[in-house]
Amino acid sequence: MKQGLYLICGAETPDPITSFAKEKAGRPDALLCDPAGMTDAELRKFAAAVQAENVAFIVKNDVETALRIGADGVQIDYRPDIKKIRSKIGDIALGVLCATRDEAMRAGEAGADYIGFDGENAKELTEWWAELFNLPCVDFNPSDSSDSADFRVKPLGG
Repeated sequence: MKQGLYLICGAETPDPITSFAKEKAGRPDALLCDPAGMTDAELRKFAAAVQAENVAFIVKNDVETALRIGADGVQIDYRPDIKKIRSKIGDIALGVLCATRDEAMRAGEAGADYIGFDGENAKELTEWWAELFNLPCVDFNPSDSSDSADFRVKPLGG
């Protein structure tokens, strides 16, 4: 299986647009952006640059900002109100970062478009998920990621 590339832009990423321009040759599928410290104008400009390359722009843990700036999706940490969020965001992508099998199954049932795993059990959870489910998954542990993940992560500029 060919893994897709999922870039991650943290609040500490210097000059995200320039950093993305250097990474786009790797043909990323999506970019997860932590909006902390960025204005809506900066986020819109960054999203436009990413989307112009046919790369999905996903906002981390901020549903309102994702909707306001025209993001392609939002990724949230697992929480019980996923159905409500799914209803609120409409057709944009919804990713849910999970820490357990139960959270992942509940998120999938509630309408998540993809599941993410992080932490010390990410590889094990990713391999379990990939064996049983068709919903895409992302292993957010780049130092020991699973080949079973649909997407591999790479820090933007890293």
